[in-house]
Amino acid sequence: MAVISPSLEQTFIQHFETLPHSSAFYATRRQAMEAFQQQGLPSLKNEGYKYTPIARFLTEYLSRAQTATPPRRRSALPGLEAYAIELCDGKLPASPEIHSPIQCLTFQEAYEQQHPAFLAHFAQHAQPSTDSLVALNTALFEEGLFVYIPAHTVLDKPLVIDHCAPESPAALPITHPRLLIVAAPYSQAHVITNWQGAGLTNAVAEVVVEKNARLDYYVLQTALGASAGQLQTTQGYQATHSTLNTYTFTWSGALVRNNLNCMLDASHTETNMYGLYSLQGTQHVDNCTTVDHRQPHTYSNELYKGILAEEATGVFNGRIYVRPAAQKTNAFQENNNLVLSDKATLHTKPQLEIWADDVKCSHGATTGQLDVDQLFYLQSRGIPQATARALLRQAFASEVIDKVPLDALKAQLQASWAAQV
Repeated sequence: MAVISPSLEQTFIQHFETLPHSSAFYATRRQAMEAFQQQGLPSLKNEGYKYTPIARFLTEYLSRAQTATPPRRRSALPGLEAYAIELCDGKLPASPEIHSPIQCLTFQEAYEQQHPAFLAHFAQHAQPSTDSLVALNTALFEEGLFVYIPAHTVLDKPLVIDHCAPESPAALPITHPRLLIVAAPYSQAHVITNWQGAGLTNAVAEVVVEKNARLDYYVLQTALGASAGQLQTTQGYQATHSTLNTYTFTWSGALVRNNLNCMLDASHTETNMYGLYSLQGTQHVDNCTTVDHRQPHTYSNELYKGILAEEATGVFNGRIYVRPAAQKTNAFQENNNLVLSDKATLHTKPQLEIWADDVKCSHGATTGQLDVDQLFYLQSRGIPQATARALLRQAFASEVIDKVPLDALKAQLQASWAAQV
């Protein structure tokens, strides 16, 4: 086991000092770095990170010689008709041309144009003071992508943001991609973030859904390298009568940590959170979700499913808060898992904290193995055992995949899932 270097945090601080002080975002970065120095990296003593050794993983990753150049990969979604943007090493071309009714700008461009939505929401929802990974991203991001969906716009095709491995090793081999999405009133869109290749990323996305808007937001971690590390925080914020649907699919990566936080700060808001993870080898995935009901007449539904094989580790930590003002709240949370090996490890902890009395809430978790009676039935019909096991795993996963409203994406997810089971 590697020893955590006491200079690891100092490495990030030194890298921060190399960034240009003349940047329009320097003051924000400086405040975030101060927050990071106060908090330090998450350790196993942090309740929310007790099962995920992030500091140890970073130490091991950064200590390895970064001499090999990862191959650059193209989109893993070639059959999906979509608007597409490619980011490599966390950076993107200036003024990306996607020929759609939405606006895609770099953070610098959005700041220079004094875009009202950008100025109103940048770094306002993902707070550095609440999580050191958010603080680290805010301090060290070098560029960001701002996606604005104008009012009354119904996007005819999804927007795919492909994140690729760098073409050459970076001085500090960790990238900090930053994304801000604002769906203006009465708009509708699908935005897909597709992570591919090797590397280590610490990403933050702020997702804002304004009045009467609907946004479907997807995180695909289905093509990460076997040694890849993915630390990701998605912070959702919703206005009245808005709907935010999130979909997280993970079946690769050495260590993956997904923080998904949704704040329902207005009445008549709806949030649906779906996740599916399937790991093998010594891979590790940690899904930490928070839904914060702050106003009356809000609704949330959460369904996460996992399959763990060999020596894989899965963590699910889901929290629902219902504040005193959030009467008439409906909130549901479910985490179901299949553990297919005696050496696989699962930690699941669904939680409810309710301060209101007129609500409908439930939460639960299940852990088990493939049903032996179902296996026997399929084998008695002449189906080989390996095929029968694969069919049962696909049936278990289909409940989540079937939630995807885009037929082409659903078909690709089903195909890639079938290939890996």
